[in-house]
Amino acid sequence: MYQFTMKQLLTIILTILLLIATAASSLAQKVIVPVSHYPPWRIVNNSNDINGINIDITNALLQKLDLEATYIIRPWKRAQRMMKKGTADLMSGLLKHEDREQYMVFLEPPYKTHSSKAFYVLKDRSIKLTSYDDLYKYRIGVTLGTKFFPKFDHDNALKKDMGKDATNNFRKLEVGRIDTLILTETVGDYLRYKLGYQDTVEKADYVYRKPLAVYFAVSKRSPLAQRVPELNAALKTMVETGEVQDIIDRFLAKYQTVQ
Repeated sequence: MYQFTMKQLLTIILTILLLIATAASSLAQKVIVPVSHYPPWRIVNNSNDINGINIDITNALLQKLDLEATYIIRPWKRAQRMMKKGTADLMSGLLKHEDREQYMVFLEPPYKTHSSKAFYVLKDRSIKLTSYDDLYKYRIGVTLGTKFFPKFDHDNALKKDMGKDATNNFRKLEVGRIDTLILTETVGDYLRYKLGYQDTVEKADYVYRKPLAVYFAVSKRSPLAQRVPELNAALKTMVETGEVQDIIDRFLAKYQTVQ
């Protein structure tokens, strides 16, 4: 039987420990980010073709900490459940709400401070939306699990019809199952043309344009939560130097959409 010297044993042990540490470090660098189709912020064509404004910002943020995103396609509501369980690490495009703060740490500062919310109607319908009060007359298509602005989100008197995603709500609008739908303005404008509704669907006069902060958040059950101070510092630099806005402007200009 081969006899190892003490020096050889120590060398073997140190090598094994180094391999374990390297493997652990490699695993820690992977950040699970659930995404759903919400163009131009998140454009999901298939599991190998995911891009968009939020994807570019996420990649830039994580790279500053030597981290790498692993994107998985999940419905918006399910993505939030993953954050609650700790099976996902990071999400973007979030409005801060008390229920979400119970299981997510919101990164500071917000990477956007304005997010206009628009309503879309069929052109051949006599639906007039010029103020918030007009909304009470109609059935409104809402994406499941999505927050828009505080008054709307908490208004139980509105007739909200929940849909699985924005594309589905445009289809429901087309066939008359809803009277209008609400979306982030950049998303609605993008989809109206991308889905071929520019001749049949128009944006209503009433658009919510008050300041509205949009955030990244980390699951409180994720190992990434330990690095929130580093993420905050990196994000703060990206916002203050204009890097985030440059990414937004570059992408919107590319797709000729209006913020």
